[in-house]
Amino acid sequence: MRKLFLVFLPFFLFWMGCQPPTEKTQTTTATKVEVKDGWYYLNGERFFIKAIGYEIGARPGQNPYKDTISDLGRVRFDMNVIKDAGFNTIRTWSQMSEEQLKVVQESGMKIIFGIWILPEGPYGDAEFMKNQVSLVEKVVSYTKNYDCVISYLILNEPMTDHIYKCGAKEMANMLTTLKGILNTQHPGIPVGISGNASTNDFMDMNLLDFYGYNCYDYSNGQCGTLGYTGFLSWCKNLNQNKKPMIITEFGYSVSDLGFGKYGGNTLEEQKYGVVRNYRELIDAGAVGACPFYYADGWWKGGEPAIHNNTAEEWFGYWGYSGINDTIGSPRPVWFALSQYLKGLVISPKNQNVYGTTIPVELFVDNDIRKVIVRLRDSIIYTKTVEKEGYISDNINYTPKGREGAELLFEFYNAQKQVVKTESIFTLLSKEPVQLPKLTITVTPDDLANGKKCDMKIAITDLGDFKIQGDVRYNFNFHMGWDAGPEGNLPLKDNKLSFEVSNPIPENCWVLVPSAGVTVSYGKYYLRLHDQKMIFRGNWYEGIGRR
Repeated sequence: MRKLFLVFLPFFLFWMGCQPPTEKTQTTTATKVEVKDGWYYLNGERFFIKAIGYEIGARPGQNPYKDTISDLGRVRFDMNVIKDAGFNTIRTWSQMSEEQLKVVQESGMKIIFGIWILPEGPYGDAEFMKNQVSLVEKVVSYTKNYDCVISYLILNEPMTDHIYKCGAKEMANMLTTLKGILNTQHPGIPVGISGNASTNDFMDMNLLDFYGYNCYDYSNGQCGTLGYTGFLSWCKNLNQNKKPMIITEFGYSVSDLGFGKYGGNTLEEQKYGVVRNYRELIDAGAVGACPFYYADGWWKGGEPAIHNNTAEEWFGYWGYSGINDTIGSPRPVWFALSQYLKGLVISPKNQNVYGTTIPVELFVDNDIRKVIVRLRDSIIYTKTVEKEGYISDNINYTPKGREGAELLFEFYNAQKQVVKTESIFTLLSKEPVQLPKLTITVTPDDLANGKKCDMKIAITDLGDFKIQGDVRYNFNFHMGWDAGPEGNLPLKDNKLSFEVSNPIPENCWVLVPSAGVTVSYGKYYLRLHDQKMIFRGNWYEGIGRR
């Protein structure tokens, strides 16, 4: 705890009335953005996007979508605070002005630049398209001059029913048209959307330059059956792993009231949940993360001057004490994330199986000077760090048969102090391993051909693995934000097969039935899962894929 206090001492001094952090202006050479091998590269160096969701004009009493607030001093202050905490990028929803973008550029931060295209807009309407084209052209006329822009987001969480009513081909045409303008006017800068993984998993994200997903782990829906890592891995695999995946929103609200994990979380639950999800999205293969979000948005409940007890207003990692507090103060999650970002373990990954060579991939900040990996207290790897950024190496280790292993990563600073530790749980084996399987079979294969969905679940090849807990099932009907019917299936009398069914609503256009269970071998754990995607007819052609 002492080291954490020292790291964040400037914040505490500021709260106590001392001088605020010195404003920083960074002059850098031009940034060249490339996307290759599923990663972002900046000036030839592999780059992990350590972003955070950010809005200006969202302080108590403000509404960023109604008020025109420049507040360049506040943007400058925020960029310094965010950068000092270890983030390298901000992610926005609506477009920043050129004056605000210039401040971001001067700070040395990068930006995933949001352009607010109305998610519920009539995608196929000529007048609507004309207005969106005009907006994008106006924005890119100045953003193209700033190399802090490393990506664009042009849509946020379109709903399944709305896509169906507008038309799949109409939506695809809108996305490709707007993407084409940005690609032409600002060449080399990737364009994507932030689709919600629970409602937009059926969309073909290869229409865009990267896979952007908002994914909130409330332990229900497909996060409940597949697990957070499994769900995001499935989304990435559906797109055939052709492009980078960025998780554009995730987090937990600390409102007093809430439903499930949507609100009602304690500060400790927020802290541990966000860090856990960060680990899980890396395990899923994400190359960037944008936790939601920097500071509370009082405006979301419709009364910007009042901090209502609605979940949407309490996701912030900084909170405000009252209407006159324009700076705020950090919550425990802020400190935890800042520490976590100092050393990211990209490989090895939890739930993976490795042989005699364990690939090591790390991203370290400029505080880190040495990395040590221990297995059962013995050092199996040491790396001296010469500069911040990406590290690629291997651990050569001969497993003693099959080992459910805990690999402990220790990150040290120049004073030989431990800055961060993290455990990765893997299965190590010299020989090939037959892993258990969970499979489902479902009927019908087209929603138009049945009134109910039948799901059969089977667990096979269990071997020496032990089942942990119940089997979880879910029917995601993609109807609004409802996760869909779900439940637990207890294991009794060594029974490893189950059957469940649920009626299919007439206005369900795509259904994903899924099931999952956790198994373990020693310290190694694995979430077994399976899922299917069923459409009603072929309406999805143009925007979706099976």
